[in-house]
Parts: sequence; C-alpha cells; structure tokens
Amino acid sequence: MLRPTWIEIDLRALSDNVQTVREKIGNQIKLVAVVKSNGFGCGAEKSAIAAIKGGADAVAVGNPEDAIEIKRNNKNISVILYGSTVPESAKEIAETGAIVTLHDLESLRAFAALNFSVDAYMKVEVGLGRLGIEPQHWDTALKEIRESKALRLKGIYTHLNAPENRQWIDTQMIQYSLACEKANSAGFDDFTKMVASSHVMIAHDDLYCDAVNPGRCLFGLLEGTWRDRLDMKPVIRKIRSQIIQVKEFSPGDVVGYLGTSPINQNKKLAVVPIGFGEGFNHLVPLGEVLVNGSRAPAIGRRGIEHTVIDVSGVPSVSVGAEVVLLGCQGQDEITASEISDWLKIPVLELLPRLARSLPRKYIE
Repeated sequence: MLRPTWIEIDLRALSDNVQTVREKIGNQIKLVAVVKSNGFGCGAEKSAIAAIKGGADAVAVGNPEDAIEIKRNNKNISVILYGSTVPESAKEIAETGAIVTLHDLESLRAFAALNFSVDAYMKVEVGLGRLGIEPQHWDTALKEIRESKALRLKGIYTHLNAPENRQWIDTQMIQYSLACEKANSAGFDDFTKMVASSHVMIAHDDLYCDAVNPGRCLFGLLEGTWRDRLDMKPVIRKIRSQIIQVKEFSPGDVVGYLGTSPINQNKKLAVVPIGFGEGFNHLVPLGEVLVNGSRAPAIGRRGIEHTVIDVSGVPSVSVGAEVVLLGCQGQDEITASEISDWLKIPVLELLPRLARSLPRKYIE
C-alpha cells in the first residue's frame, strides 16, 4: 500500500455480532444478515462469508452487483435481493441465483413471465411509505403468484416504521398479519414471515416471527440509546494514516486556502494524506486525530486528499508517525460518535461512506 492511509475492517467482530444476535433470538428463528450497500462499505462477499460463519442462515442485499459478487464464488449462500431493479431486468436478476423481491405488481409480473423457476419474497407496504405492494393489490398479487409457473413464494416481509413507538408498530402489524392471512387463504401455507430489522429486533422480541433481518447492528452502527441496548463490537475498527510532512510556521503565516486567517503564534503543522475525497468533510469543524498518543486538531479546510493537523503540542513528531483518525492509540481513543458529533454526520452514514472510499485492510 504505497499511500499510507487505510481503514481496518474486523471481520471477526462481524461474526461475533452475528453470534450475539443468534444467542438473543434463539436457534428456532432464521437469521438473515443484511449486508447491503457493499456490506455497509466493508465488502459484500467478505461480509457475507463472515456473517454465515457467525451463524447467519442467509444474507440480504439491496444491490444486484452485491448479489452477483457473493454468489459468484459462494453458490451455497442464500442471498435475498431487496427491491432495487426495474422490470426489464427481471431475467438478468433472476439468473444471479438470488431470491428476488416482488415489491409491486410490475416487478411481480416481470418475474412471473420468465420461463424458469424463481424463488421470491413478497414485500408488503404497511406504513413506511416506500417499497412494497399496497393492501389494495394484495389479493391480485397473491392470485398472480399462485397462477404463475415461474414464481415460488418463499416469504412475505415488510419494513416497519417508528420502532420506538409500540402503538404505531402494532397498527402496522395488524396490516402485516392481514397480508399473511390473505396468503394463507390463497393457498400459501409454507412461507417465511419477517418484519424485524435491527431496531425492531432489539426493542420487540415478540416480533421475531420466523426470521429477523438485522443489518446496522451487526456492523456496530447503532447510535444513541440503541447502542446501549445491545452490545455490538465495531466492525469498522480503525482509520490510520501517516504524516508525510512536518513544517514550522511563524506568526503571520497563512496555511491553507485564500481567506484563511494568518496564524498568531509559532506552530508546528503536519500533513496527512487523507481528505474529503475519502468521505470526510471539507469545511470546519474538522475534529481531532491521535499522534504519538496525543490529540492534535485538524485545521483550516480539508483538501480532497490532504488534512493539515496542528502538532505543536505533540512531542517527537516526524515524517512517518502514525495518525489515527478513528480508533485507539496509546491511552486515548477517537470514537465514531465523536467524529459524528464533530462533522454532524450520523454514524450510519459516515462510517460506511469512509469504508467504501478508503483502501481496506481486513482482520479475519
């Protein structure tokens, strides 16, 4: 790795987190590990393998390319593809070997028209207002699935809204139960019921149904009070770089772009080869980093591939010194929550964005 900047992905932590969820839900409930968005930036295939190793029964993705990547070398991993495609792509999508999602009548009819068998989950809309077949179309959808020679209904799932509001959850579950009852009446009696993504699974253990489909919690991306309710290890563990230049500056010198105020005292500044091109921000506040076990603030504006840090108070700084932007060094730690607060970006958005952009080193 010629450019000394990378992110560390702990696949052992992912397997351990899956095992923690398995212990929570028991062995009778199917565990579908959601590794969407390229494994939340950690790599779809590697994340899927780690999840299965930890005890997941299947994985779910939202991008057909992720499904292709996983299935290419892992034919035996069951992959559910969430709704993300247009009807014209039905044949190519089905040929990936993934279990497809029927999220509206158009997608259903496109898959039903194929001349080979297709395993499918039907997604129903019960209150989130996003993808899902709406209640007025459930009877039609189930009738057409029953009459199709291609479709094999493997499950019915939904995405519940407002997991912290039990009254609203119950209202949605009434609708979901009605969809399942209609499926029974249409002659389907062997399908998986699934409604519990991460927050629902944590808050409502009576809604495990036949399967749960957590994602963010498996990667240690819970925030706020949710983080305290289930002990998950961080999978995106550390972001490291190295100093590539150290310079001394005097009062009156300008560091950075036009419009930056001159510095007012002697300073020692260092340059780190990581910038907003990797997913950090351009404008202040830029937060802090760790160098030689001490905190050093990032200053000025961040460049697309460089960050300037003030190491005036850090002893023995030289070119090549390790810089930690996330994780531990010495007795201190820069946490994901700290970075989130500095940059005003939620952890769920920030860490996967960085993981997708930075070179990865895996701990397996």
